[in-house]
Amino acid sequence: MTLLVTGGNGFIGLNLVEHFSCLKTPCILMSDRPTNSSVLQTLQKRIPDFNWIQGDVRNSHDLNEICRRFEVKKIVNAAAITAELPREIVDTRKIFEVNLLGAVEVFECALRNKIDQVIQLSSGSIFGHLGLHDSTIDELNSPVLPETIYGISKLAAERTGLRYRKTRNLNLTVVRLGLVYGQWEYDTGVRDTLSLPLQLYWFAKEGKHAIVYDQIGTDYIYSKDVVQGLAKILEKGSSPEVLYQLSSGQVWSLKQWLDSLKTHFPNFSYEICSDKTLCNVGLVGPLLRSPMRTERIQKDFGFLPEFNQQLAFADFMKHYEGEL
Repeated sequence: MTLLVTGGNGFIGLNLVEHFSCLKTPCILMSDRPTNSSVLQTLQKRIPDFNWIQGDVRNSHDLNEICRRFEVKKIVNAAAITAELPREIVDTRKIFEVNLLGAVEVFECALRNKIDQVIQLSSGSIFGHLGLHDSTIDELNSPVLPETIYGISKLAAERTGLRYRKTRNLNLTVVRLGLVYGQWEYDTGVRDTLSLPLQLYWFAKEGKHAIVYDQIGTDYIYSKDVVQGLAKILEKGSSPEVLYQLSSGQVWSLKQWLDSLKTHFPNFSYEICSDKTLCNVGLVGPLLRSPMRTERIQKDFGFLPEFNQQLAFADFMKHYEGEL
């Protein structure tokens, strides 16, 4: 199996290439821009031989050439512009071109090149302010109301993927991710808000005082668990259902993360505040929402997260403190 990961210099792509390289499975990372040099150096120390190819997900020629050259059999479409309001205002067209029309190009390329399997990554941002409507979010019954251009474009790509599977027999699975954090996360230039766990790590490392807004998303899942879930779907080769939610299924504890950082960095201090005007971290980013239900992916693929918050913190620190 040769796996193509679009948006490959993002941290989900880097986690995927590390996982599959350990399994001796060829993995091609495609991105329209090079990986950050310091991230690339660290990756090359751990994975001496991997393929990064420059290409644009919106360009059918780039996709076709890579699929034919490397005899790609499976694709994970992780290409996306995760935009906050300033970028949304000036780059609306480009966001839709990458997040929606780029997905269409991937689907068409898969059909042309007889790709065995496609995974289209989606996002919990599609729920918008309705993310608290239900105590837990169900794949089919919980209401969606995306409000950002990012969320709207991801829902459109999600629904388009479902249509390709139904009408064109494309072996495609949509995987809706919770909030991902973990190793290899960095500013790629198209991801406007990095995860709150990483932002707080930077505050702690510098010995700053963090005033954290308490109305933030908490359905975090560790990056290595995301890769394990995607790997199970890829290894099985197809999915009984077209849509799955991949998250921890639990509420991530902000206070536990802050206390863990405080233990590791004694000069760090924090307070949790409900007055947004007083806060200096957590001001932008995903809305607060209920945990996603994960029974479907557990039943069909046997997926259970391996990293509770304590284990995730230990692994996170090893990576960012250069111990891995």
